[in-house]
Amino acid sequence: MLKTFTAIIDRQRDIERLHEMKDYIDARIRALESQQPEDRPSGKREVVASVTYRLEKVKCGKKGCKKCPHGPYWYAYWKENGKTKSKYIGKMLKIKE
Repeated sequence: MLKTFTAIIDRQRDIERLHEMKDYIDARIRALESQQPEDRPSGKREVVASVTYRLEKVKCGKKGCKKCPHGPYWYAYWKENGKTKSKYIGKMLKIKE
């Protein structure tokens, strides 16, 4: 997908057309950013007390899966008796304050 996108951009010789494309992309980014749920942290990592929450994409392990990696999903990480433990949280992270 990225190769196709860069090929389209690289072939373009009209500066005005490139500015139109850039404006469209900027508007699309703003629209997607404004759709993020408010209770979801804006970053990919959140630390609460001694627990670190990370937003990750994961591979399912199925041979030939064309949708991998899946997600993103939230995972919690913490230390217990010198070992790092983890727990799957889900698609949404809700931190109680």
